[in-house]
Amino acid sequence: MSKKQKSTEHDKSTEENLVQDLKESLKNTIDETKNILDDLEQTVETTINDQSISDTTKKIVDSISSEIKTSKVSKNFEEE
Repeated sequence: MSKKQKSTEHDKSTEENLVQDLKESLKNTIDETKNILDDLEQTVETTINDQSISDTTKKIVDSISSEIKTSKVSKNFEEE
């Protein structure tokens, strides 16, 4: 095997590892965002006495969560 072939294979392997690392990082970020939104919703429900604020916040958080769940990126992770 020539040096050029070895270099190309090494570069490809390194690139695949980087892509995998980025995918994992993005998945972790999505999961953490979902957890933060859930915590926010729970905090608002338990600390805000104004029901309209609580309801509005819940709708916003649910909307964002729904967008995350239906996003192309999120679906790709669920398929893997």
